[in-house]
Amino acid sequence: MRATIHGLRIAVIALGCYWVLMFISTHVPASALPRVAVSDKIIHAVAFAGLAFLLAWAIPTNLGRPLRNVFLAGLIGTLYASLDELLQIPVGRTADWQDFWADCVGILFGLLFYTSVRYHLNRLRISLFGRAAG
Repeated sequence: MRATIHGLRIAVIALGCYWVLMFISTHVPASALPRVAVSDKIIHAVAFAGLAFLLAWAIPTNLGRPLRNVFLAGLIGTLYASLDELLQIPVGRTADWQDFWADCVGILFGLLFYTSVRYHLNRLRISLFGRAAG
């Protein structure tokens, strides 16, 4: 059984909230952003890792093709990363290839983390049921 709130999967709600906050934060004019001591490339990578993880979690899996959601999440994340860079131009920010590549690295790490978590959760579930059944 999937965890839901009023019929909506928690994964979809988390993704929607995260994506809206991410869109708002990447489209605030640069002059309004606080200065941080961390490289903006690291911020890009971490933000897109979170987005990729939530995308992979929110896209339903198909038992015959268990990694289909990971591929789709990577594709959607990469397309959004390119669109996000272009949509920053009208608000006085710049579209930067290095930011895009940092986004892609973050997407890769987010998907690797999702795949690892999913593998370990499935493995744990199998071993628990295996002992109980035996």
